[in-house]
Amino acid sequence: MDDSPLLTAADLAAELHVNVETVYKMCKSGKWPHSRIGRLYRFTEDHYQAIIGPTAAPDRRRRTQRENIARLLRSTSQDSL
Repeated sequence: MDDSPLLTAADLAAELHVNVETVYKMCKSGKWPHSRIGRLYRFTEDHYQAIIGPTAAPDRRRRTQRENIARLLRSTSQDSL
């Protein structure tokens, strides 16, 4: 079993520089992987890596919230094609 800590929705939102409501919306729509523990959303390292995708690692500059949302929406729309 993996002993890495689970991220909360607020932790993930802070890491991605998006609003926590964006995290909830993306999870409820099924676009982002997550685990539910009762009413709580939790994210493993694998969930996080799937959300940010393989192209996110090389780009380390700070993005605005608008840029983050646009990038995430583009990546999820391409996955559904």
